Amino acid sequence: MNQKFISIIACISAFLITAPGLSEAYIYHPARQGDVSFFIGEKTWLSIGDNKWNIGGTKSGGPPNILSELEYIGLESTVYEIFGGIQEGNGVLSIGYGFGSLHDGIYRDSDYLRDNRQGLFSLSTGKAEGDLYFWNIDYSFRLLPNGAEEILDERYLNILIGFQEWHEKVTMTDGVQEFGGTLGPFSGLNSTYEFMWKIYRIGFEGGLPIYKGFGLKGSAIFIPYNDYEGKGIWNLRTDFRQDPSFEHTASGGRGAQIEASLSFMPYPELSIGLGYRYWFIKSGKGDDITYFSNGAASITQFNEAVSERQGAFLDLTSTF
Repeated sequence: MNQKFISIIACISAFLITAPGLSEAYIYHPARQGDVSFFIGEKTWLSIGDNKWNIGGTKSGGPPNILSELEYIGLESTVYEIFGGIQEGNGVLSIGYGFGSLHDGIYRDSDYLRDNRQGLFSLSTGKAEGDLYFWNIDYSFRLLPNGAEEILDERYLNILIGFQEWHEKVTMTDGVQEFGGTLGPFSGLNSTYEFMWKIYRIGFEGGLPIYKGFGLKGSAIFIPYNDYEGKGIWNLRTDFRQDPSFEHTASGGRGAQIEASLSFMPYPELSIGLGYRYWFIKSGKGDDITYFSNGAASITQFNEAVSERQGAFLDLTSTF
């Protein structure tokens, strides 16, 4: 991942050195706030993330308050996002779609007999990989308009509201029993867990010029509410149904997304950004429903799910 990032930076640097935006003779064009414009762009996010969820021992939450916990750690992904939208006056409507593969992660499955992760009776680890995709729609309104300032010397502050739907599917293989039962590698593991976040968000985004087309951009997005759905197929559990073995639902929760970037506009119609994004989300409580092969089902408390992802990104935006 670091080699990809270094190559991207080298290409950008070579372009910036030869770009006409650094020339004293380059003519800035004034922004016309009432115009209608369209934009399209691509963002490449070199990210690494963790996911985890846990359940209680009973429907009321225990004891134990954490019966089982599954963690997916160090899932790397190069996420490609395509976005576009329309701007009219102070309002902007935008949509986006992103996708990527998950690799080089590990899973850790822990089971406990007593509250607060005490009395460990089973621990297994192994390989985790998979894929992700998401889509989002946002509307932003300019609180501090650019007015008569030059388009390459833009100061602005927007308020944003939006919705995002985020999906991940993780496959677990190469299992190793670390504690409890027969220790060592075990064969045949090919279990999957897939989940979806429905995210409602509100926040601010803004920009601040530095010098001749260079500027700082950033956003701080708060997630005051989300819905979570997950389902798993545990292929080695013959006592579980396989379509699926269990389901998770939860609502409430909270989260945040923060990003900052250094941007450059070599032309009025083109913007290049290099930055860093951090994304965190946590669910509320809900239900874990386990389905057995004999047709029975049991319900326990779903305590929480947590997803976290961060990394550097490069984006290109064209306006017309």
